[in-house]
Amino acid sequence: MKRIVLIGNKSWEVEPILNALLNSRIRPAALPDPALLNYPWTFAPGTAQPRAVWDSFQQVTIELWCIQDIMDSKWNASSSQGKHECLPKILRYRPEAPDLVVALGTAALGLNGGNNNGCIVMGSNIFIHNFHPNGENPESQWDDPAHFEKVLSSGIPADFFNLVDPATVKLIEARLLKPYLNPSANIEMMSGKDYIGVSVVNITNYADYQTSDQAGLQALAGTGNKLPVGSVETTHGVVRLLCDAPFLFISGITDRVGHFDEDVDGQDAKGNVKTEAQNFTAAFNIGVGLGHLIPKMASFITAQHVRPTRLTADV
Repeated sequence: MKRIVLIGNKSWEVEPILNALLNSRIRPAALPDPALLNYPWTFAPGTAQPRAVWDSFQQVTIELWCIQDIMDSKWNASSSQGKHECLPKILRYRPEAPDLVVALGTAALGLNGGNNNGCIVMGSNIFIHNFHPNGENPESQWDDPAHFEKVLSSGIPADFFNLVDPATVKLIEARLLKPYLNPSANIEMMSGKDYIGVSVVNITNYADYQTSDQAGLQALAGTGNKLPVGSVETTHGVVRLLCDAPFLFISGITDRVGHFDEDVDGQDAKGNVKTEAQNFTAAFNIGVGLGHLIPKMASFITAQHVRPTRLTADV
């Protein structure tokens, strides 16, 4: 049995993703109900259980996990170090190694004054920047010099991205929600093997977002990189280093780079803080795209042997 592992970050991201995957008017007919569904989540913190499992695809099982669920309570839920320590629980859930790992989460984009709020982005490359390289954050002191501060490519074949054909994109984009605060003029799906997910790690204080995204992008630019940036967040890179498996990320864009306070924690005309609405919309949109991609992922993994991802900087 082949294995596709979908890994979201916080519960407030995974639950909207799952909402989309369970909605028969949003998901395609090719995606059935999951065989196992742990929703609502009723287990103790740290329990190694997925949120959902689909086993109706020929020779492939698909699991949806939430990192926050499986983190031991001693950790801050945003700790990169804690996530890195607890993620191997997912590998031990089944005897088979993953054939594909997909990181899911909300993120920033909008480079050079652009605005992609509400869009979803799928790519395969990762760049991990340590925002506290000298251990300044006692809640998260993860370091991996062999893999940080360099572009890490994925073993996913380039032709995988042919699955995101115009007809599929049209179906996905017809169902994407528009975020409340500063939405993009075009709510769309952006997809390509070359996209880089920039993960700025060891952040547990949201105040760091005032400068952390820009710091990660500057560090990437300092490598001489010419590939496009797909998103900036904190967790895709932690998932990327979980194991030697082909890797993808899917980001739901909540805010413009450098505008977290305005786009995520901003207020409407009545003074209502719209954080939950902004986050829900972006996470739900991930689920919209994922729902249409899961059957295609299963068929692709069934038909083709994909080479392991090398945990080296080869871009």
